[in-house]
Amino acid sequence: MNSTKLKTVVVAVSGVLLLAQTARSQSIIDERFRERIDSIFSGYARPNAPGCAVGVFRSGKILHEQGYGLADVANLVPITPSTTFNIASTSKPFTALAVLLLVKDGKVGLDDDVRRYLPEVPDFGHTITVRMLLNHTSGLREFHNLFYLAGWRNSDVQTIDDVLSMLKRQRGLNHIPGAEFAYNSSGYTLLPLIVERVSRMSFRQFIVDRIFKPLGMTHTDVQERLSQVIPHRATGYWGHDPAELRTAAPVNSFAGPNNIVTSVEDLARWDANLYKLQVGTKEILDQMTTASKLNDGSEFGYGLGWTIGSHHGLKMISHAGSDYGYKAEFVRFPSEELTVTVLCNAFDIAPTPLALQVADLYLPKEEPATPEVSSLPNNSGDEGREFAGLYWNDAGMQSFRFFYEQGKLLLDGGGEGRFALRPLGNNSYRLMEAPRRYVFTFARDRTGIALEVDHEGSPLAQFRRVAERTPDVTALRAFEGDYYSPELDVTWKFVVRNGKLVLERKWTEAIEMQSVFGSVFLSPEGFALQFQRESGPNKMSVEISTERAKRVRFVRVTH
Repeated sequence: MNSTKLKTVVVAVSGVLLLAQTARSQSIIDERFRERIDSIFSGYARPNAPGCAVGVFRSGKILHEQGYGLADVANLVPITPSTTFNIASTSKPFTALAVLLLVKDGKVGLDDDVRRYLPEVPDFGHTITVRMLLNHTSGLREFHNLFYLAGWRNSDVQTIDDVLSMLKRQRGLNHIPGAEFAYNSSGYTLLPLIVERVSRMSFRQFIVDRIFKPLGMTHTDVQERLSQVIPHRATGYWGHDPAELRTAAPVNSFAGPNNIVTSVEDLARWDANLYKLQVGTKEILDQMTTASKLNDGSEFGYGLGWTIGSHHGLKMISHAGSDYGYKAEFVRFPSEELTVTVLCNAFDIAPTPLALQVADLYLPKEEPATPEVSSLPNNSGDEGREFAGLYWNDAGMQSFRFFYEQGKLLLDGGGEGRFALRPLGNNSYRLMEAPRRYVFTFARDRTGIALEVDHEGSPLAQFRRVAERTPDVTALRAFEGDYYSPELDVTWKFVVRNGKLVLERKWTEAIEMQSVFGSVFLSPEGFALQFQRESGPNKMSVEISTERAKRVRFVRVTH
């Protein structure tokens, strides 16, 4: 063998050895990550309980995929990467892409009045555009909250006709269209109707033909009917405790804001399209992942179908999902071409912190400083103690309650528990669990303590700490009576019982109201009430506000 050939062989062998060594190194790294990911999900890797599937993708290629727990506890069916889940609101980017494909086709305009396509939407005196539906600035009240206020039970099936009937009854908005970001699902329930009327095919058929099939997402479907059979779908449960398992099922017999059913494996194909576009265009992707603007020109952390935030200083594009029996998260770091998705079939599992813990294994360890959080001095000692209490904003009928426990200021999250706040200095605290900026700043003055809330996408809101008290029975009796809401077509009855103002409604248990001050009350279920005297003898009204449905008005009809 001559020297030239010998050198060629040596180089080739060296290359093979190098590749083998690299493969061994990669295998070690992957195995280390596998063990650490197993540790993160160890609480859900039980042989008799629901759990989660996790997928890690780099540039659309699967780095890791694994299932933990059972897809069907009764039949002991394990969760695998091919198990399909209802991904709840993580469906919204798919719905947004469907609309934007029609925009590209020249059949829909982003700044068109939605009443051009859906004339049954009420005229609220302000134009609501297709773009506003996509970026949650329409001001429409959330239909889930409206159904709840109207007395619907968790098990009651909701159809698209039910939603349209409820929205058509509304005479008010949460805010002027385009003035605020207020996440809700009403807009994403209307968007599929626009797709259907413009394309002249069902939303399911459109999204299958234009998105799922071209991407090879053969195990992904749209559940438009509750009776629809979808292969390999995990059963949903309210919780993951084996001792108290109860099945749960979504009640929306339509799709758009939710009800896309898919698997970790198919989401890898969805992720791959974000790097090598087969469906859509770069312009569409940029529109979806660029921060939207309010009427005043200020930006907020939501594009068209995607939440835009950051994690350890890295831009993060994501969307979480929550529905009866299911939770989902899809987080993507474009600069690292890294994506993590977590799909769960128990309502009490929080997938977002799980996904971020997995992402942290793969992200750069040298974290860029985040001035808003990291470089500011922390409060110390008992500085947060004096800020505990209840704060009220009259304009938005909104309240926040804070507790001080074990040296930390905590935000009351209602049914979600209590959340620790990160001190930023100067009496400011940040809610780190929120995907967008959520900062609370306290100030002392002669009248007490005020609170300024900076929630990205909303105007600064001012709150005052209020002293909680119990009014006397005579004052409470002035609020008794039957109250009717034409926007909900429902009557509420308030009575005084055992010194408390009690709400009685059909099909639900009576609820004791908590007096805040004056004519303002809070319910243990999270909504606020404010009674108002009207002109005329014994005339009274009450306005009800939830997180996503503001100032729904009831008028007293009997006393």
